[in-house]
Amino acid sequence: MRFVYAFVAAFVAFFATTVAQDKKAVNPDRWDEATLELMATLPVQDGGRIKPLSAYAAQMLYLVHGRRDMKLDTDGDGKTDTTLLPTEWLLDVLFQPSVAADFPLFRIENVEVLDAIGIEHQSGQRFDFDYISYRQLVGAGSKKQPAETLWELASTYGKKPTEALAPVEAHIIRTNQGVTAYSTLYGLLAPLYEPHELVGAPIRAIYQDREEATFADLVRKGSEIAALVRKNKDNPMDPALGNAMSIASALTEAAQGRSRLAIFPPTGVSKDEPEWGSISMLAESSLRGTVTEEQMSMLDALQGAVSGPDESSRMASLRKFRNTVVARAQLRGEYDKVPLENYYLAASWHYQALHWFLLAILVVAIGWMAPRSKTLWALGAVATSIPLCMLIGDIVLRSIVRGRPPILNLYDTFLFIAAVGVLAAVIAELITRRRVAIFLAPVFGAMLIALARAFEVESGDDQMAPLQAVLDTNYYLATHVTSINMGYAAGMFASFLGTAWLVLNAIGFRRGDEAFHKSIVRATYGVTAFGLVFAVFGTIYGGVWANDSWGRFWGWDPKENGALMICIAQVALLHARMAGMVRDFGFCVCAALTGIVVAFSWFHVNLLGIGLHAYGFSSATKVALFRYYGVQLTLTSLGAVGVMLQRARKPALPKVGAAASAS
Repeated sequence: MRFVYAFVAAFVAFFATTVAQDKKAVNPDRWDEATLELMATLPVQDGGRIKPLSAYAAQMLYLVHGRRDMKLDTDGDGKTDTTLLPTEWLLDVLFQPSVAADFPLFRIENVEVLDAIGIEHQSGQRFDFDYISYRQLVGAGSKKQPAETLWELASTYGKKPTEALAPVEAHIIRTNQGVTAYSTLYGLLAPLYEPHELVGAPIRAIYQDREEATFADLVRKGSEIAALVRKNKDNPMDPALGNAMSIASALTEAAQGRSRLAIFPPTGVSKDEPEWGSISMLAESSLRGTVTEEQMSMLDALQGAVSGPDESSRMASLRKFRNTVVARAQLRGEYDKVPLENYYLAASWHYQALHWFLLAILVVAIGWMAPRSKTLWALGAVATSIPLCMLIGDIVLRSIVRGRPPILNLYDTFLFIAAVGVLAAVIAELITRRRVAIFLAPVFGAMLIALARAFEVESGDDQMAPLQAVLDTNYYLATHVTSINMGYAAGMFASFLGTAWLVLNAIGFRRGDEAFHKSIVRATYGVTAFGLVFAVFGTIYGGVWANDSWGRFWGWDPKENGALMICIAQVALLHARMAGMVRDFGFCVCAALTGIVVAFSWFHVNLLGIGLHAYGFSSATKVALFRYYGVQLTLTSLGAVGVMLQRARKPALPKVGAAASAS
């Protein structure tokens, strides 16, 4: 036993040290840590909200790379030498585009994609992933660029229904989406890269006879350039104009750019001028003569960060740009939550909780080696409670950043249901003390957090995006949405417990310990009853919200029907138990199958494409759901058959009457 205790203590110490290590990695070629920390909290406007640059960078890196960091082999030895975190990667893309073009960025899971777009590769299908760079897609050459072929194939396959796509075709569409997003990002600062030569007296007169001008110079004199073009509109090819028309065309092209990232806060208060400006918007404003001097000051600093004479001056200009934007955002009252969101992303408490849940699984498993040890039981409870607290802290931080209740979208449901399910398991374990609930708790938590991260990668969306206007009510979000998801959590964990009872009985675990198996049934019953209370309350309040928003209490919407299905299934289950229609075996079978009903209501109704709750669709989610259905049905069926076989092998006890007559 001392060896077991020593092993657990050593593993906990090692794991804590590993998790606590600073994951920051600085690219020694360009960015120092102080600059990275400053730029991470640069406020930008994207997707209808103000967020830190680190959040935008993480979202884009997830979208195009499928990870929240990038591993680089800088010396060519096949090993990772540098890890780029999102902000550092984005700064490289924006300010060192020629370097970033060689990063192994786009993940290719099937080499048939490479064959289809004409990129050579050294081997056949591998177990790991291939990564291709942006330069490989758009590199110059006599042959057709792979990016063109990729776009053409994606356009063709995009006309097919999603369910009719072959895996390779779906992969090509997804890859093209990432390449398109990256192309827009790659060209975000493109107008600032190269100076413009000034030819001809008219255009030089605007710039005091200078020979060249930066993009910021063009924006500063945009209205004068536009006036020159209008003055000579009848003779635009006049040689005396020099290249005035091409200069005007460059400014017009920049004004028509696709950049959606807004990095220039306006001068007014946020209520009067909610929209920030992008480089394209500044170019457009300059042609109309409406660009402000404060915006020009920010653009001048950004221009200096791109084209300054040396590295120190470029870094100084970048810091000046960041500080100017922050000062303006603070005056508008839009900066308060930016540092907190940046901390939330950097801390990543739910991801840390995932590692601790995995550790808790190991600790509890070791505890099964000494079932009478209260110390190991307590250690397992503590190991599970630590990540539970981390997860709750993560949810609280998200709520504070958004100023909202904990659930606004499907991504939030994973974390919330994980926290509620684990908390219910810990409480059940404190009551029963049979080590089953405490073992299932970290499994449940780790699984849902892993699914949350997979869903985030698959969707590629901002998981803190603003609500639609019809949903913008904190009261109903805090009552209906929170309650119904607590019902989901309890229903799913009750399914876990019921499945565990079937499996343990099927394999003959503690066959003679009737109290042990009864405790699992009681826990399943209690969690089911707990879930029913919140499912009913949440369903009723959903109707109240629907009546308030849409003028009707009930409309047989698929989501409403799904919630009603959960209530009916749990009421029927509890009624059957109380009426003696099912005993332990039947109750656990039904509880296990109720998890499928919960999953259907939680996710599947969203994928139907009908009703007022058709959101969050993705092919990967659909595949994952059907896999869950298959796994749950298989476990339930095998468990049920195993229990029946165990009972068939068990010798029947003689009846009391028969024994008496025989004597």
